[in-house]
Amino acid sequence: MTDISEEYFSNIYKDVIMDHFRNPRNGEAIDEYDYCREETNPFCGDKISFKIKLSPERVIINVSAVAEGCTVIKAASSLLSVFIEQSSIDELPGKIEKFEQFLKNNDESVGYPELGELSELGIVRQHPVRLKCVLLPVRALNNIINQS
Repeated sequence: MTDISEEYFSNIYKDVIMDHFRNPRNGEAIDEYDYCREETNPFCGDKISFKIKLSPERVIINVSAVAEGCTVIKAASSLLSVFIEQSSIDELPGKIEKFEQFLKNNDESVGYPELGELSELGIVRQHPVRLKCVLLPVRALNNIINQS
């Protein structure tokens, strides 16, 4: 029997989002990490746990993004974890700020090629209630940045 919610979301979200939901990247917790942040949305129950391991040069060499909840939180966590892989933690504020600008910009003609597949999450602009699902892992990353 087909899960109605998954069928519904398959019709709304693009293949990239559904692929990251079904096959999350970096979805297993890592044992060795330098920074960890967990965030929860008390209204819907979405949860994210980000863990980051840095090299001596402060480059992300390992990341985990374990998400519980809806399609969007799982896909967004996976996509964000891939987006930040091999980045310097010092570059993250600019990258995350660019992504937040992208989410706030409703002008589809403005491109953000530097976001790559992460730009697929722009679909949530059509469903504002889902924006909080995308921003929960962003908040976790921003808190890690503030710790570093």
